[in-house]
Amino acid sequence: MQILDILKNVSIIGACLSVISAITVAVITTRANRKLEERKRIAQLATDAFLDGWKAIIEAGTSENLLAQLPPNAPGDRREELASRHRTATSLWTSAKVRMSLYGGKDVSRLVAKIEAAGGFDSNDPDKVYDLACIFLQVRKDLGLNEEIDPVHIFQALVGNRVRLPSHVQVSRAIPTADQ
Repeated sequence: MQILDILKNVSIIGACLSVISAITVAVITTRANRKLEERKRIAQLATDAFLDGWKAIIEAGTSENLLAQLPPNAPGDRREELASRHRTATSLWTSAKVRMSLYGGKDVSRLVAKIEAAGGFDSNDPDKVYDLACIFLQVRKDLGLNEEIDPVHIFQALVGNRVRLPSHVQVSRAIPTADQ
């Protein structure tokens, strides 16, 4: 009888350990999934903020350029439409930069603050375009896309040769032109 009691106790202990192990694995998996979902949600919010910021910058620049090109005798409705588009883009940029600062990493927040402290984004200012390229790069890093992309390449994708690289940036890192 003692051997049967021992086997019965070992079986009960084994079953209890199995149940405890299953519960432990379920708890750990649930917590890991929650953390992963939260990271995915924040990454999506950061991406959305970044894309909204880019849309706002493009729309603000486009509406400013179109307004500047309007002839003096242009219809008032057209002028008001472009002014409204510019105001909407400015509001979107304000929202986007706050969200980029909230959901981006500390480097993204620092770069957004740097652009704003210097008077806001200006696509003709090489330093601000370069800072925006660095924000793009930092958002990529925050999202786990760590391939080596140079901010000079992003700068050139943003403005091509229309704006010169800032003087503090090494030109040798730029993408060579087709004739080089």
